Amino acid sequence: MESRGGINVRGRRRISILPLLAAAALVFLALGGPCAAGAQSPAPVAKDAGASVEVGPEQQRNVSLTIYDNLALVRDERLVPLNQGTSAVRFSQVARELDPSSVRLVSLTAPGDLKVLEQSFEYDLASRDRVLKKYIGKEIEVNQDGVILPARLLAVDSQGQLTVEMYDDRIVFVPPSNVRLPELPSGLVLQPTLVWYVDARSTADHIVEADYLTGGISWRADYICVLDAKEKFASVDGWVTLDNKSGATYPNASLKLVAGEVRTTQDQAAFKAVQMRAPTVLAEAGVEEQPVFEYHSYELARRTTLADNEQKQIGLLSAASVPISKSYVFEVADGHYGYETYAGKKETGDVKIIVEFQNKAAAGLGIPLPAGKVRVYKASADKRVDFVGEDTIEHTPRDETVRLYVGNAFDLVGERTVTDYKKTGTNSYEEACCIRLRNHKDEDVEITALERFAGEWTILSCVPSSYQKLDASTAAFKVKVPKGKEVEILYRVRVIGG
Repeated sequence: MESRGGINVRGRRRISILPLLAAAALVFLALGGPCAAGAQSPAPVAKDAGASVEVGPEQQRNVSLTIYDNLALVRDERLVPLNQGTSAVRFSQVARELDPSSVRLVSLTAPGDLKVLEQSFEYDLASRDRVLKKYIGKEIEVNQDGVILPARLLAVDSQGQLTVEMYDDRIVFVPPSNVRLPELPSGLVLQPTLVWYVDARSTADHIVEADYLTGGISWRADYICVLDAKEKFASVDGWVTLDNKSGATYPNASLKLVAGEVRTTQDQAAFKAVQMRAPTVLAEAGVEEQPVFEYHSYELARRTTLADNEQKQIGLLSAASVPISKSYVFEVADGHYGYETYAGKKETGDVKIIVEFQNKAAAGLGIPLPAGKVRVYKASADKRVDFVGEDTIEHTPRDETVRLYVGNAFDLVGERTVTDYKKTGTNSYEEACCIRLRNHKDEDVEITALERFAGEWTILSCVPSSYQKLDASTAAFKVKVPKGKEVEILYRVRVIGG
């Protein structure tokens, strides 16, 4: 059974046309139209003909979540006892953030025996303000000094203060605590509820599955990287953090995470284009990777309960001894991209600390790593750990390098001075630079100085004589700097264009 009727979303301006068609047909018949001659008018949904079946979490048989980034596909299976004919099925405790246009209902027991006539989403939840506003213009009771008096509610302000007209025409202002209401006004519900009007061929129990997309559920990848005391190896642990703000709890749910860029076209902001990241997984973590269309899905073997307003972490990977390397990089922030320069211009900058490791099976990894945040710690000789920095990584395929910028070296200083600059044409110039690197540490270090150029560039001279062209715009000068010493890099470059 699949829903095909119109969506009637309470609180929105969608109205089922079936009652209107029925009313129009009756008028037409009374006027002697073709219906009087035996033609049949459209039959309205007989909402009073059958029972209303309440289907809450107690009837839930299975629930599964496929989670993207702030978007999830919910599959909710429940037992629904139905009598022959028309019934209203009230499916309560669904996600508050669901997209009603995405709802799909199917009978797993007998798909051909049920027909959906109409469906709606009731989400106007009862609250103090909503209840009071429903009573504006209606009779209420006010407690004045222990005496209950009749009154009429005129207004409710943003602070909850009430303006009422007393039985003797006086206008008074009272707090909500002094008001008594006769009953819960119609049109309000205690929980978000999907309602279907269905037509059953026979009396039977059905296992039905309700599928829908909801916002408010997201996931992200987080990593913990602990360097050993000698900074030669690191342990790497990966986690997926699930965050549920959808308005519903999903008990004992099966979880699947989908990787890829899925395009959505809903008007609601919560369902605009969604960027999804791929989780890194290991067989030992109980996660199985499978292709889905042009994406990747990662299914957790163990079920878990994801409560509303809960953030939960689930372990995905653990590598105990990953070889690492630490390096130092100096780079002036603005580089050569259109900045104003002149002979004698001097700039200083930080020397960055870079930690790298290979995403290879030989290193204990060798699996696709998801984009996420990596927090880096260092173990001391007494086995304690200190936080040394953090960085984010993009999605990293297997056999690629993970590069983390964790902070700036306190005892290393870089300085760049333009020693000569001249225009050689309308769109070209030559520039000579001196880069000074100072080492205040108690050990020798190797520092890489990066220089970036816009346009076609040529290094005319360089001391030391070696450099490496990393890409079309970057030159790397790698030098050893003894402890307590300063080393200079001198070069001249010609740049055309850019």
